[in-house]
Amino acid sequence: MVKPLALLLAIFILSFPAPVLAAEPTGGKIDGQIVNGTADGSSVAEQEIFLITYLDGVEENKETTKSSAGGQFVFDDLSSGPGYNYEVMLTYQQVEYYSEKLNFDEGETVKSVEITVYDATTSDESIRIDAAHTIISFGEDALKVMDYFMFVNDTDRAYIGLKEVNPEGDRETLGFSLPAEVFGLGLGFGLMECCVVDSAEGFSDTMAVLPGVKEVTYTYGINYDSGAYVFSRKINYPTSSYEFLVQGENTRVASDLLIVEDPLNIEGARYNYLTSGELLPGDTLIVQLSDLPESTNQGAIIWMLAAVILLGLGFSFAYLVKKRKFQPVSREDSPEEVRQRFLIQLAQLDDDFESGEIAEEDYRKLRAEGKIHLVELMQRAKDEKGGR
Repeated sequence: MVKPLALLLAIFILSFPAPVLAAEPTGGKIDGQIVNGTADGSSVAEQEIFLITYLDGVEENKETTKSSAGGQFVFDDLSSGPGYNYEVMLTYQQVEYYSEKLNFDEGETVKSVEITVYDATTSDESIRIDAAHTIISFGEDALKVMDYFMFVNDTDRAYIGLKEVNPEGDRETLGFSLPAEVFGLGLGFGLMECCVVDSAEGFSDTMAVLPGVKEVTYTYGINYDSGAYVFSRKINYPTSSYEFLVQGENTRVASDLLIVEDPLNIEGARYNYLTSGELLPGDTLIVQLSDLPESTNQGAIIWMLAAVILLGLGFSFAYLVKKRKFQPVSREDSPEEVRQRFLIQLAQLDDDFESGEIAEEDYRKLRAEGKIHLVELMQRAKDEKGGR
């Protein structure tokens, strides 16, 4: 039998209304505009637009809508609480376009986004390389190599390739030739494993090349069993300049297409330094390396440089100074030394990037600033050479 006091207490407790759980803030809205960046380009009406919802970095939902006659679209009634991020995506003339990640700040309910698309072309006549770097150091009985290319698409169209390179019908947009005896190819900035296909000469990229600049980096090793190696690769695109660096005090280098310049001292290491003028498709770049060491641990610097794979070329000087990893440049330093040192010091920030100290949004902004600075350094080097 329930005691009267206990019964009254139970009735008293049950008389309180049940606590209301805090509802996830909703009412967020993302409105957008699709813009065709091609002069007199095709219509952007009736395009299928996807909104991908992420919660704490994990994809949670995907919904779709259609763009209006003027290219506008809206997604509403979105969760605006912490942890939610959104990404807008569409496929236009076989090319996928993505917005940056979007999130609602506290008290914010509306985000606006503009996505520029381009008419597609299968002609690569305007694809060129503005700058190319090959940097070599030594590991145990192997050369360690990093390649960097700055591609430029001078048109207002997205290049989608012409030649199919696999049974799925993917097309080659950029072709890369590799020297002999290559192993351990590591894809870097500008390349994705899903979109790379092996080829007879090396490998092909199948991602569209949008108007503007596209940077590509990758690394690999080269076996050699004597004190010499002949580095040979085919030039596939008009190339404004090619810079070839080989680490080593005693290593000798020679080339028909490249000019041997004064050595560079970068981060306390000596690099043999070769440069070229303009190279044309079909040229074969040959560099003869001799007096190579049998075994050394000097390869550490090249794998630091390989961190450019993750960093691209993108951290601003402000960030470098803040982290106290960017050494002041002497007025006597040449533009070539400044530029190469810039590459190496950017690579030293790999740990910061991988450890999550830098958010993706900040990284992309800093990378854009770094690209501007790299172009300035390249122009300084060209101006100095032109003034000789």
